[in-house]
Amino acid sequence: MIKVKYKITMAMFDIRPIDDSGNIDFSKISGIQSVLNLGRKFRISKNGGLVSAIKYPIFKKKKATDDKKIKSPIEEFELFLNKESDTRTILASFGVEFHGEKNSKLRYKPIVATKFNENEEIIPILASVDEPIGENYKNTLAQINLRIPVKSQGDLIGEPKRVDAFSLGILTLKAPQEAQGSKELDMWVKDFGNKTSDFASKISKFSRVRSLVIVGLFGLTVFGYYGLNIKNQLIVEGNSAVANIENAGENIKNMDFVSASNNFAQAYLEFSKAGDSMNFLGAGISSLLSDLPGAGKLKSAKNLVEAGKLMANAGQAMSDAMGELAKTNLILNPFEQTTGSNVSIGEISSSLKKALTLSKKNLGKAKQLLADVDDSSIPEDKKASFEEFKSKLPLFEKLVNDSADYSKFLEDFIGTKGTKKYLILFQNPSELRPTGGFPGTYGVVSFKDGKLQDFKVDDVYNLDGQLQELIIPPVQLQHITPNWGMRDANWFIDFPASARKMTAFFKKEAGYDVDGVITFSPQIVAHILDIVGPVEMPEYNLTLDSKNLFSALQEEVEYKGDRKQPKQIIVDLAPKMLQKLYSADSGKWLEVFNVLVSSMEKKDILMYFRDLNLESFSVDKGFSGKVADTDSDYLMVTFSNVKGSKTDLVMGSSLKVQTTTENGDVKHKVSITRTHNGGDSEYGFYNKQSPAYVRVLVPENAEFVGLAGNSRPDFKPLIDYANSGFKKDEDLVKFEEESYTDKETGVTIYKEAGKTEYGFWMIINPGDTKTIDLEYTLPSSGEGYQFYIQKQPGLDINDLKFYMDGKLYFEGRLDKDIIINPR
Repeated sequence: MIKVKYKITMAMFDIRPIDDSGNIDFSKISGIQSVLNLGRKFRISKNGGLVSAIKYPIFKKKKATDDKKIKSPIEEFELFLNKESDTRTILASFGVEFHGEKNSKLRYKPIVATKFNENEEIIPILASVDEPIGENYKNTLAQINLRIPVKSQGDLIGEPKRVDAFSLGILTLKAPQEAQGSKELDMWVKDFGNKTSDFASKISKFSRVRSLVIVGLFGLTVFGYYGLNIKNQLIVEGNSAVANIENAGENIKNMDFVSASNNFAQAYLEFSKAGDSMNFLGAGISSLLSDLPGAGKLKSAKNLVEAGKLMANAGQAMSDAMGELAKTNLILNPFEQTTGSNVSIGEISSSLKKALTLSKKNLGKAKQLLADVDDSSIPEDKKASFEEFKSKLPLFEKLVNDSADYSKFLEDFIGTKGTKKYLILFQNPSELRPTGGFPGTYGVVSFKDGKLQDFKVDDVYNLDGQLQELIIPPVQLQHITPNWGMRDANWFIDFPASARKMTAFFKKEAGYDVDGVITFSPQIVAHILDIVGPVEMPEYNLTLDSKNLFSALQEEVEYKGDRKQPKQIIVDLAPKMLQKLYSADSGKWLEVFNVLVSSMEKKDILMYFRDLNLESFSVDKGFSGKVADTDSDYLMVTFSNVKGSKTDLVMGSSLKVQTTTENGDVKHKVSITRTHNGGDSEYGFYNKQSPAYVRVLVPENAEFVGLAGNSRPDFKPLIDYANSGFKKDEDLVKFEEESYTDKETGVTIYKEAGKTEYGFWMIINPGDTKTIDLEYTLPSSGEGYQFYIQKQPGLDINDLKFYMDGKLYFEGRLDKDIIINPR
């Protein structure tokens, strides 16, 4: 050891108390009375060994020269310290800034030299030790090793010839706390150097270098002896932690969020144990060692352990968040409003925010730690797993961010205060319309202060019967209905445009406004019945499940029901389905929730909001039904069933796009093929002729070339609108007056949503197959050609093929929007 003038040993040991997890126990420290001992200097006698005997010094009493008591400098200093003082004023003189009104602690009371009897025998505090230094180290380390059970693990049975304490490679997953001792040590070394004598100042640099060398040699000695036990325990604890995380993943898949949360918590404890094993030297010394040459593996290993703790903690928070999400079905129970026992969206959203914020914070720290891991410290057989894990971390971050976004959306959608009303349209894909299907049934759902207030369902014809105005319908509908109403208002392909038109009709017919429009496909109900089980409807002698839902309801509506109220069965089904939802356990509800999310991607659910923030979110997430605004090449094919009964359910549709480049321009030939598989069904509504008005959206600068195979019927309006007193709808008039019809082919060319639109009829009899070929050209697209194909809600194209210059680039189903990159 290096000695300075006062023979003070330059060594520091961290003796602060720790808790069970190995972290500093600040609560225990704060409970101890702080003492500042200003006793006279004492000497440490050297005995030639590592451990010194420390004895209390014997003080000789001085006699007073007169009757007046003379105060020693220490007593005067004590009086000064005990004087009342304004701590804020003193600290402010050193440039300290204060935040808040809370005062700091009072000064600690000092204690002067301990008084004792001069004749009393002096007992050494520490006895002299005669045993050699090496033996002392071995005994000390042996005691340390008693805390670490040695376990067999793979090839580590027995002591290998070469012990590498840092080839861990076992962890694939809370940022490490800042080394508590490192800053303190730097401060003490700095202050000590400034306050020592001139002699000490001259040797300070040499002392520091020598101290680092000694610390390094000590560390290497301890690591060499201690390495095997650390490695064994880290392997056991690390593998146990990873196993718990894997179990948590399985429990999440099974919707068992309580068990998953427990698994993540256990994984966190295992990683904490691993971290404790690596911190046996103390935070300050470990920090010094990590900066020595060759200690990169120690730093990497600690980063892996701490990243594992963070990931486990984030996983537990995410699991808790999913558990909160599983309670959202309770919001749908309208029968507990009077008791006040049901959960509100505000309560659920608050818990979700806390969990997701913690996850997001931990993942950010884990990402920083993993980025600082030296890849060379990872064993070769573990590098692939480590790289795969790092590559998936951004996906986990995206999941957390998206979850936070959806949590905010859900809170704003239902509303924590006030009332929200939404128009629900059940669009039937068996009778296709541009936005998904004919909305023969509608509903209104009301939320108040974050809870369901009311939900009612009715036949759309009952609502349209309240319309006082007579409005001219679209040209293609005038041969089946004289008047336009909400039932046919989803005529525009761009769903926001159709939704605005439907809310306008709803206000005229119902007398009040709504905050938005939500469309549902009956296919969603079928998927939900698969999860929650069948619905008993004894009044109709029916048990509805996913297999018979469409046919049973359609038969009741078309043939068996009350002709005055043919859709009464749907009205009666709605509250039974609602009860199934809010009474479902958390596991089933999360499955239902997943169905709803996937239905948004497939456009079986569309949403429109008057609130601009909500509408912007729906556009961003892809469930707004908005016609895509893209600079790439574009195609969307839609069908509108016009008096074709429910035949779209038995139609097979395919699409072939052949693209060629000529002189820099792009030429498309789009072949639309449909097969009518009805004709011999037991249900008559599947055996009808299928007349469909086809509308194809292409880029605005497209030039029409030709059309072949389309139908050219001669439909006549039911009435003459010239002197009928019917009003014109401004939006519809603008849409139709800007169009023109090519007399040679019968195609009508429109402009809608920033696109060019080709409209024509396609009429197919049961058992027949029909193909229509559409050709058009586009100017050169330049480099980076892309082809965006947008799916019509409610329509699945079974077979899509895309060719470019004779080469097939895509073949498959069109059940969601796709982007093809042929170049």
